[in-house]
Amino acid sequence: MSAKSSAVQGLAAAAAGLLIAACGSASALVEETPATLKPVPGSSVQQVQLSAAATHRLGIETQAVRVAAGANSGRSGAHKVIPYSAVIYDTDGSTWTYVESAARTFVRNRITVAEIEGHTAVLTKGPAVGAHVVTVGAPELLGAEYDISGEE
Repeated sequence: MSAKSSAVQGLAAAAAGLLIAACGSASALVEETPATLKPVPGSSVQQVQLSAAATHRLGIETQAVRVAAGANSGRSGAHKVIPYSAVIYDTDGSTWTYVESAARTFVRNRITVAEIEGHTAVLTKGPAVGAHVVTVGAPELLGAEYDISGEE
């Protein structure tokens, strides 16, 4: 047998050994579920908990609900505001936003939008000031909650 033939057989044996070793640890390679749904007691919405990988892959970003003085419509006083990108519309036209209730865990909350001012939604009803609402990735959370895969 030539030296070249022996080298090729050695490489093939090494590759086969690596494949067999990888098969033996296949359970360690099992991917965790990207999203887990849990019912919210007393509500029709579900809590969406994402894996760390899914959170990173979706690029989830949040911003705090804040208070802004006055609105262009002439209403006086302070109002809660959120970025317009945090507003989700349901099929019936109702408005929602996803609130981060714990690390990588989100719950859809009904909101009432009084008006839109540029990139800001002025709320008459919504999450508490300081709560973090999802500004990037909310449509994907809605898809996870409704079990919409995007494939037909």
